[in-house]
Amino acid sequence: MLRQLNLEHAATELDTATEKAITRNDSPTSPLDHLMRQLRVQLEHAARSSVKRSGIFPLTTLDTYDFDYPDEIDRDLVVKASTLDFIEQKTNCVFVGPSGVGKTHLANALGQLACIRGYSVRFALAADLVNELVASAQRNTLARRLNFWTRPDLVLIDELGYLSFDTRGADLLYQFFNRRYQRAATIVTTNLPLKDWGNLFHNAAAASAIADRLVHKGLLVRIAGKSRRSDREVQ
Repeated sequence: MLRQLNLEHAATELDTATEKAITRNDSPTSPLDHLMRQLRVQLEHAARSSVKRSGIFPLTTLDTYDFDYPDEIDRDLVVKASTLDFIEQKTNCVFVGPSGVGKTHLANALGQLACIRGYSVRFALAADLVNELVASAQRNTLARRLNFWTRPDLVLIDELGYLSFDTRGADLLYQFFNRRYQRAATIVTTNLPLKDWGNLFHNAAAASAIADRLVHKGLLVRIAGKSRRSDREVQ
């Protein structure tokens, strides 16, 4: 049964742990307690390694987000996203709102939670991702790089909308989203309403195609309010 649960190490150690418990006249559950403590250490190490590999920055948690600050946010929808069912369903989660209302905070919190739950996760700023894909295309390694970004269970794309893209960049970003569409989940944060994405990509067709793929059967969390960072600067 342990092996069916992919607990190979625990299965291997079970007989030895049981014999030691019998020798010491320990309780019947002591071998299981011992194995579970070992498993917990392994899982915690795996989670830390996963978070480090993901490149998520900054690291945040849902319980440190102030849901009372924005003028408008669907808290129930965020709670629904935190179940991570959208990862299993290979759909997406998009946070839309002005700068400083906590889009990145929520996205990164979901990403860190996904790491802890054993999903493979990668984080990138939208502009950095496009620049990386452009460079890969110039080196004739685009297919390999797109495969790299297709593999993770979850990819976080932050700050989509702060910088516009030329036709080449829009085409590469479309290829990225098209590769992941219905194959793996993506979280996107953007300061632009989806209807204005034509200005971002300078290509109405690409903008419409990307938006359609992102919100199809996915979660769209709209956040309204003023920037918390502006308030801190004033203080």
